[in-house]
Amino acid sequence: MSRKKDQAARRKHLLEAARKAILKRGLVTVGVRDIAQAASMSPGSVTYYFPTIDELLRQVQADAIARFAQARWELVRTIDDPVVRLRALIERGVATGPDDELLCLLNEFTGLIRRNPIYQVSWKSLNDSQISIYESVITTGAALGVFTLSSPALSIARNFVGLEDIYGFHVVMGASMIRDEALELIYDFAMGAVGCDLRDPQAAAPEVLAGPGE
Repeated sequence: MSRKKDQAARRKHLLEAARKAILKRGLVTVGVRDIAQAASMSPGSVTYYFPTIDELLRQVQADAIARFAQARWELVRTIDDPVVRLRALIERGVATGPDDELLCLLNEFTGLIRRNPIYQVSWKSLNDSQISIYESVITTGAALGVFTLSSPALSIARNFVGLEDIYGFHVVMGASMIRDEALELIYDFAMGAVGCDLRDPQAAAPEVLAGPGE
């Protein structure tokens, strides 16, 4: 049993090291030696636990997706007010900046998604999950009479996810948009989509909702 625990701990340590190496060097150039250096292990030890670097990278992506999705589901369960819930959900989905570790990591995999069916499946799963969260929040708000929908809840949910993806990408790149600008643009869309001004101070998200990478 202790050996299994030790192996699990080593694999977890390598995943953390791989994340650091990817963020430092970029997914395109990162290699086994970079990950081994970040983990303070030999390249042979890396390949012992992960025979191919692709297997390790897939696990890094899967772990990042799971953390991001789980954090958002847990978030909406803690808030009762539909307006506060929607605003908090939006804020959790937009990167805090170029140093937002989790969203920077997820964005690193976009190049592989276009070329590799395995990464495509993982990314689609994340996208579908985020749409479901938004649809649930929007549908509940409409049922309570808080939101007035301009389109079907599913269409609005898809647009929210699309906007946070594209604007979040610009925020992560740090060249054309900052987080506050991205949020303002999404709030503009929300006003027309659900008939609610999320800039209202009464709709402010709780302080614990700092950002996805904090």
